[in-house]
Amino acid sequence: MSGMKETTGQPGRIGGTGAPDLSIAQHGKGAFAAMETAFAKAAFNNPNDVCEAQYRFADLKVRVRIVGRELAQHFRRPIAHLEASGAPPSATQLAIDLWDEQDSGIPCPVVPAHDHIGSTWDVGNGILTASADGRFVGHGLRQSRTWLDRKAQHVVGWTVSSKALSLYERGKPLLLLLSLWYHDRDMRVIHSGLVSRNGRGVLFPGMGGSGKSTSTLACLVGGFDYLGDDYTGLQVLADGSFIGHSLYNSTWLEPDHMAHFPLLPPHAIRSSRPEENKCLVLLAPLFPKQLPRSVPIRVLAIPRIVDAHTTRCRPASKVDALLRLAPSSLLTLAPRPGVRDLQMLARLVERVPSYWLELGRDLTEIPHRVDDLLAEVTRI
Repeated sequence: MSGMKETTGQPGRIGGTGAPDLSIAQHGKGAFAAMETAFAKAAFNNPNDVCEAQYRFADLKVRVRIVGRELAQHFRRPIAHLEASGAPPSATQLAIDLWDEQDSGIPCPVVPAHDHIGSTWDVGNGILTASADGRFVGHGLRQSRTWLDRKAQHVVGWTVSSKALSLYERGKPLLLLLSLWYHDRDMRVIHSGLVSRNGRGVLFPGMGGSGKSTSTLACLVGGFDYLGDDYTGLQVLADGSFIGHSLYNSTWLEPDHMAHFPLLPPHAIRSSRPEENKCLVLLAPLFPKQLPRSVPIRVLAIPRIVDAHTTRCRPASKVDALLRLAPSSLLTLAPRPGVRDLQMLARLVERVPSYWLELGRDLTEIPHRVDDLLAEVTRI
């Protein structure tokens, strides 16, 4: 993970003064059990504030329970397009339980010092921690704490108040832990935009500032379907083809950048925190019919901003495509990317044709050039 610093944690105590010392591995299990108990107490004490919904994450069944109506609203809005209709399934591949301390009166039972149960990584404004056996992984931010039991496929999380959530948490909730859960299911969360036309996906790889969001949003406004402009899921199928999955329907944009898309500013959510200079926009209310869950990936369009008026496309080498795709994806979310992760990306660029998308100043041309790319790869 980019910018991560790894340290080794020490055994701690669960439950305050007088609790027995625990080994690192036991501490992970004990910490998660304490979180489960706290959530159960919050739900039992506040039955009228428990919100439950079913989702499909990459076609996997997910059950979400949240204690706190405002917290539930914040969590559910960026994944609204992934909600599953019908009766609750008999079995799920992931359970997510979250509670709001202010609404429920139940504090977090695991204090920050006790989060250091095995290895730890500094991640942005938070800390990612893991038990010695790797089963339990926690992500702590300033006023929230969330744990994943990888074996049980269960997430439990706490926030001091829904009003204290950052725009990061409101826009892409549980991103780090969900990326690990996807990884355990043989999927990768990659740093790319993804759009589609008539069920044919176009992937926009690249580092921040390369034009991924610009390309994705220009295509969305131009009639394409949208699956993400920042992080998307990548899966290889049995026949060797690739499918991309939508994770969120949210986007972050600087105010000046957002001015290029007149539909968005009236719906921008601004933060009071000085370190959050981007606005959050939730796209489901604006484009409810343009948010599919998954699409086959047919072409890689590598965005690059150029000093020109027009936008044009030209073929890119497989090496260029991998160099743009791998660094931002492998070093962003996976603490220790392995050979298999790189091999998956290498197979993607080997199978899917790649093009440079050289972005000129006229953003309205972008969807037309992407349509041209889809027409070109259809003829191949």
